[in-house]
Amino acid sequence: MHFTSLTDRTDKDYLAIIDMAMRLKRDKRRDDSARGKLLGLLFFNPSLRTKVSFETAAAHLGAACSIISPGQGSWTLETEIGAIMDGNKTEHIKDAIQVLSQYVDALGVRAFSSLKDKDADYRDAVLNRIREVATVPVINMESAMEHPCQGLADWMTLRELFHDTLKGKRLVLTWAPHPSPLPMAVPNSILDMASRSGMDVTLACPKEMVPDTGVITRARANCAWHGSEFRIENDQEQALEGADVVVAKSWAAPVVYEDPEAEKRLRWETNRHWTLTGGKMARTNNAHFMHCLPVRRNVVVADEVLDSPRASHIQEAGNRLHVQNAILRTLWDLPY
Repeated sequence: MHFTSLTDRTDKDYLAIIDMAMRLKRDKRRDDSARGKLLGLLFFNPSLRTKVSFETAAAHLGAACSIISPGQGSWTLETEIGAIMDGNKTEHIKDAIQVLSQYVDALGVRAFSSLKDKDADYRDAVLNRIREVATVPVINMESAMEHPCQGLADWMTLRELFHDTLKGKRLVLTWAPHPSPLPMAVPNSILDMASRSGMDVTLACPKEMVPDTGVITRARANCAWHGSEFRIENDQEQALEGADVVVAKSWAAPVVYEDPEAEKRLRWETNRHWTLTGGKMARTNNAHFMHCLPVRRNVVVADEVLDSPRASHIQEAGNRLHVQNAILRTLWDLPY
């Protein structure tokens, strides 16, 4: 079975993976249960934490790892179905993925959104084409619309911060400015994870930055199912009042697909004052701070927040290793 979306499995399934990850972290567990297996990692986009944490997770299981970066030591890959390949792409993913499926025991894929083709992004076209062709488990290492590995690491971090008692705690996901338009994958997974955790969830963003209605509808439904509150605030300081944890993240306004210049003005000029500062954090309930990294210091969030004792982004990044170890054990049905 693949691991490509937080909608693939139940809350119970994910809590079991997180429980395993917490035990792996506690026990510093390393074994040879995956000796002889090979994990392939296909990166269409750059990576630091995802790449190294998956390599390390494989090593802790005794498995080998192969990194494939199309166009950098391997052939460039065409992803469009039916493409006439008379340009600069050398090999089609239909062929490459079928071949890789004969070599590896699982395949991680990182393929960001284009922020140009809305239909393809919203369908997660590249990831799903690979899923259709692969004959081994596929792991989403961040796609156009989701980052489930980050979502589970965030969920694990929240359980550690609040000693497994998330009901009644309030998480605020606040938009932040950024010089470049960024995709919705991480914010989508934060909203999905938080709304399934039992926490009250507030989305704080300028009105122009409110995500697609499908994302909002799912988050509202998840919160309703768990008896928690979901709300949207367009006033950042009001949204931060009484928060127990604050997650800062930038994402592009939906208008990026129709008018990139208008989106740039909204993201980088009109709403530049949305940088998260210590003064704003003082309005919270002594909240913990989280961010997926990498982060633009003093643009997305001020140094005084990142360097404070309540900042948990390093712990959050460390938990990527343990969650991904648990994901591999689950996909490969390894004993623990």
